[in-house]
Amino acid sequence: MPNGMLLAAGRGTRLGPLTEYVPKPLLPVANEPVMAQGIRALRAVDITTIGVNLCYRAEQILNTFDDGAAYDAALHWVVETEARGTAGGMKRLQHLLDDDLIVVVAGDAMLDVDLAPLLAAHRAAGAFASLATLAVEDPSRYGVVVADADGRLRAFQEKPAPGTELSRLANTGIYCFEPAIFDLIPVDEFCDFALHVFPRILQLGLPFYAFPAQGYWTDVGTPADYLQANLDFLAGRIRVPGDGVRVGANFLAADAVVEGELCECVVGARAIVPAGSTLTRCVVWPDAVLPAALTLDGAICTPHGIYTLDGLDARVLAPVG
Repeated sequence: MPNGMLLAAGRGTRLGPLTEYVPKPLLPVANEPVMAQGIRALRAVDITTIGVNLCYRAEQILNTFDDGAAYDAALHWVVETEARGTAGGMKRLQHLLDDDLIVVVAGDAMLDVDLAPLLAAHRAAGAFASLATLAVEDPSRYGVVVADADGRLRAFQEKPAPGTELSRLANTGIYCFEPAIFDLIPVDEFCDFALHVFPRILQLGLPFYAFPAQGYWTDVGTPADYLQANLDFLAGRIRVPGDGVRVGANFLAADAVVEGELCECVVGARAIVPAGSTLTRCVVWPDAVLPAALTLDGAICTPHGIYTLDGLDARVLAPVG
């Protein structure tokens, strides 16, 4: 039976003030933490043993997911005092994983991806390593891959400058590895898949393939990406069970208090939107209490501040009031 690995140690620095209080894997989309979708994707291909590496605000993530029983999974945690990179974190969980395929998913990405085709293609190709790709409009925001017509990987290019991209196929951070991958990861050292392990695989000439991702994926790397993930949920572009009910074009937690006007908004538990407020394309986090007579379009409302994105441009993220 394949093993699962969720990478959840990062700080999410590009999200700015949103991750000062909440780690990226716990950002709410449809009033559920982002990482829940990664667990569901692994469980959908019958993976029950899942390792998770943590560092930044690890206790919050542990308290939220505990042993994984709520998702019918067995979560095994390793808490790093200093992040050892994507591969280094997985290495620390090697002793907990069976001698079988390892399927890696970023615990801080929002996805609705069927992993079964990736596993099937990996096995059919006799691959040592495989990754899922997604065609993107702006390759400069991602690491992109260069592959042959049959999908065999030949090169990587990290966040190419506009116009210099060798490909528009973004690396989604969804990987499938044979267990011998651990032989290429040093013990107790910082080691990153993209920076260290993947170049070594190519250097050794091991069969390394790229296959198209089957479904929805975004790394929610910026506030604009995060807001868009919630809007995509409202538009039906991503399947998320969610914690709440649909009311018109909105999605509300059962105990949210909404007296103002909403259009395309997600409102979390115990949040209060008072009378006289008008919110359009907004996310309201749990426990956020908004001022009266507030008009917002494209904002993220948290208990610690309200952040606007003018035209969904993260460069102008700014607190209101």
